[in-house]
Parts: sequence; C-alpha cells; structure tokens
Amino acid sequence: MLDIMLKEFPFSSLWNMGIFLFLGFIVIIYLFILPQEKKHPFWKSIIFFIGLLIVFAGAGSPLNIIGRIEFSTHIVQVVLLSLIAPPLLIIGMKKKIFVLAQKITILQKILFVLTKPYIAIILYFLVLYIYHHPPIFDQARVDLYGNYLYLLLLFITAIFMWVSLLSRDLNKKMKTIFHFIAVAGFVPLSGILLFSKNILYKAYTDMTTFSQALEVCLPPGKTISPELVLMLLPFEPIGEQHQGGMILLGVGFIVMMMSLLINKKMQSNRIK
Repeated sequence: MLDIMLKEFPFSSLWNMGIFLFLGFIVIIYLFILPQEKKHPFWKSIIFFIGLLIVFAGAGSPLNIIGRIEFSTHIVQVVLLSLIAPPLLIIGMKKKIFVLAQKITILQKILFVLTKPYIAIILYFLVLYIYHHPPIFDQARVDLYGNYLYLLLLFITAIFMWVSLLSRDLNKKMKTIFHFIAVAGFVPLSGILLFSKNILYKAYTDMTTFSQALEVCLPPGKTISPELVLMLLPFEPIGEQHQGGMILLGVGFIVMMMSLLINKKMQSNRIK
C-alpha cells in the first residue's frame, strides 16, 4: 500500500530539493571556504558528510512522507535527526569553526549558556515533549512549515546537547551522569508510547487530519483521493505507537551508551 501511496506524490514532494541544495552549500563551505587544517584527518571529513546524508534522509527524503503514514517511521526521523546525525557532524566538524565562533563575543556567550549540559539536555527534551504533545503534534502535521520548524528546533537543540555531552571539559564522572540523564529523558515519552492503550494522535486515524497532513506535501491544488485514504486507515495506530516507543528508547539507550564508552576510551588515551 505504501508504494501505491508514494506514487501519488511527485518527485519534488518525495525529495526536498531545498534541503538538498542547502546541505550541498554546506559541503562547498566545508571543502572550499573554511580554512584548510593540516591536522584534520580525512576520516573526520567522511564522518561529517555521512552526518549530512543522514540529515537529508531524515528531513528531505521520502521518510518525511512515510512518517505521516506510519508513526514508527516518524520516530525513525527523530532518531536520525537528533541521535545519529548531530554527533557525527560535531565529530567531523573542523576545529576552526569553534575557534571562529569563540571570537564573536555575543555568539560565544550564547553558545556558552546553551551548551551547558543541564541546559542543553533540558532544551532538547523540552522541544521533544512539546512537539509530541498530541494537540501540538496533530496541528504541526497539517502545517508543512510548522512541522519542519519543530524538526529544525529538535535538530538544533540536539546539536547543543551533543556538544555538551562530547565536550572535553567534562570529566568521566560528569559525562556518565549526563549520559544517563539523557537516557532517562527518553523513558517517559517511550513509556507513554509503549504502554498506552489509546490512540494518541488524530493525524494517523482521523480521515480529515490524515488527508490534510499528506496534502500539505503535494503541489497546490492537488489532493489525495478519499478511496486511497480509506484503504490506508486505520494503519494500526496503537501498534505503531508501541513500535515508536521501542525504537526511541532502544536506539536512545544504545547510542548514549556507545557515546559514553567511546568518550571514556578517548579520555583514557589522552591521559596516557
């Protein structure tokens, strides 16, 4: 059924060329405009580009359409944009970026506050929970730019969180504490999704809301046929919520534990 539904969408709706061009512009800046660093290893550049590809997969690929049909796919988007891409981009980023940012007084002060671990973690989870509050989520789904705005805020706050978690200024004990706090932050939302026996989001069950959520991705004037919508609904919404909860908690735990172990190993190597 998904392949039939996706055929209703033109190439420009399935693949967001605006995001593609923006990320391409970032690649040009990274390769040709930023100062070249002799000590910047090639593998870090590869990791940075992989991070950009993951951003595109999460925000500019057909996942964006499928995520409007399957809630679990939406959670995959969230995972890609906040747990996978940000640490890769930070690890692969050239050090000169951070040096240049520190030279701008106002920017330095803002980043100093926003990358404090407890502030960064609170901001990220605040955006995550506000976005997934059912009335707000349903409203965002029928507003193309509103939905992208929430995803952008989620991505930006995730970057702040990961900058703080990967910071060399934190000792092993504090890094362990903040990583576990981050894992704990996923538990309430994941628990609600996993154990709820009720349908939380109308965007996946109400025919009108579901249709509007898909039609905002279509060119102006084009609509989804009611027959096709009826064939898709209901799309096991409670089962999708359970899957989404498992994905969010499972991937969140695995990524945070991997990050913690790698951080500890790198700190030990620096001490040696």
